[in-house]
Amino acid sequence: MSLAVAIPLLGPPAVGKSTLAIRLGAADGCAVFRLRAHVPPARLTATGSSAASPGWMDDVTVQAALDGYLDQTARAGAVRCVVFDNFPGTSAQVRLLLARLAVHAIGCVVVPIELSVDPVTLLRRAVQRRVCHRCERDPAHDPRLPAQPSPQNPQRCAQCGGVLHPRRGDAPSLRAARLRRYRREAVGVRDAFGAAGVEVIRCDGSADIAETVAGVSELVATRSARR
Repeated sequence: MSLAVAIPLLGPPAVGKSTLAIRLGAADGCAVFRLRAHVPPARLTATGSSAASPGWMDDVTVQAALDGYLDQTARAGAVRCVVFDNFPGTSAQVRLLLARLAVHAIGCVVVPIELSVDPVTLLRRAVQRRVCHRCERDPAHDPRLPAQPSPQNPQRCAQCGGVLHPRRGDAPSLRAARLRRYRREAVGVRDAFGAAGVEVIRCDGSADIAETVAGVSELVATRSARR
């Protein structure tokens, strides 16, 4: 099996990218790429998480992480589809992703999906989402993946029973900085994909997650069949 489909998931903070990536990545032959999971812990910690520099990665670090992941994935031969959670985030990263896919996964179909919701829903999701420090052992002690609350106690993790916490990046100042960064970079990201002949598909992320997964899966299947 060789890597045949790449799905970059784009969109503003708290729109639901990671939740969708988890669901899509659970399918047979699928995997999820999260940049911070492939960055050396010391380098990850050095990026910090402040309103001035909310987890920014330099291009050298990004290329090393991406090359290492794609090379390993191609050699293993067990993955047909990779979901790129919140990547690429800049026009330079778009060009890097397409260039490295051309080396490691010749003929791979790239289907970028950009999620969007209304501002009220976006704010509500940011305020309500929680993470679990027990289940996600983040090297920088900054868990990012949404945790499922326990039905018996919504303040506890359904998986381990630990106390859930707000995500650090959802603090008002950090969330505002991340949203500004997304808006600043989004046009360049779309333009870079367009210049390469790759259409970014807009998708309404306000529907139930099962409906969103079904809709995105259908879009990807249709786009892949055209190639």
